[in-house]
Amino acid sequence: MEDQICLDTDILVDFLRNKEYALNWIKENKENSKLATTIINVYELYYGAFKSKNSEKNLEALESLIQKLIILNFSNENARQAAKQQVELSNKGNEIEVRDLFIACISKGNGFKLKTNNLKHFSRIEGLSII
Repeated sequence: MEDQICLDTDILVDFLRNKEYALNWIKENKENSKLATTIINVYELYYGAFKSKNSEKNLEALESLIQKLIILNFSNENARQAAKQQVELSNKGNEIEVRDLFIACISKGNGFKLKTNNLKHFSRIEGLSII
């Protein structure tokens, strides 16, 4: 059975910026894994592209990339789990940014591991498999 891997924004940005580690990692994993990202990551990528100095070029590269990925949407169950998780984190005084919480719950809820460099936030999510 192939791995199901959700790519976080930081990995995708580094890929779009042609950073060697990201290019190599995706190249090595695209054949034997289902690669995805969440609709929240897509929003973050579009935001960055529109805000950039070369927005037309960056939008073109972004749209080419997201056509090659599975896009995981935000379901009612993901929203329920995110709310529950946010209360638990808040009660511990350990909250994370809400978009990261949504990304984690979408990824986890769809049975995907999360490939990210942001271990500080995502490691707080119970049951989330992180690469």
